Amino acid sequence: MDNIHISAPPGVGKTSICLTNSRTVLMEGGRVFWVSREELNHERFSQIMSGIPISKASKFHLLSFGDENTKNEFGSIIQQLIRMSTSLESTKLVIIDGWDSNITPLEKKYRLDGISKLAKASKNSFDLYITSLAYENAGNSSEKYKIRAANEFEKMGFENWLIVPHSKNEGIKKIIKSNEEMYYVLNSKGIEFVEGL
Repeated sequence: MDNIHISAPPGVGKTSICLTNSRTVLMEGGRVFWVSREELNHERFSQIMSGIPISKASKFHLLSFGDENTKNEFGSIIQQLIRMSTSLESTKLVIIDGWDSNITPLEKKYRLDGISKLAKASKNSFDLYITSLAYENAGNSSEKYKIRAANEFEKMGFENWLIVPHSKNEGIKKIIKSNEEMYYVLNSKGIEFVEGL
């Protein structure tokens, strides 16, 4: 099973990638758990999820870790998620969209600990996608953005993806992985990968 940490500046489509994968899982009869502090964009959600039969759409579960920025709240959501996702064999994908939303340095440790517990619980059961906001690189590197907590996620067994706008082709986004680059555009169905760039 895949554990992927997707980090990107705002508006390049990390949530759309997760929604597109969620749609695929639902259409194949799997179950998806989606955890976020922020409300999903209803218009984008409706675009990507249109045409899914109700019987399959009912396997999309939305959880929130709310407005209170406390270790107990995030930790209790993670515990609840572990119980539900591991007891329901049809669970194929768990997403934490914006794990770093409104985070403080102390809260960062608690959230990473919770994600680590979830990653251990997911082994051989379901894919786990985590998203975060990339931050601007202040160093001398050629990359404009850096992945938040990249080393911590690698130690937990995640593959880090950095998504940035393409430097020459407007509208095309670039996924930078450890050993390859991929390109896509956003469309009404979610994302579409582009070859030959």
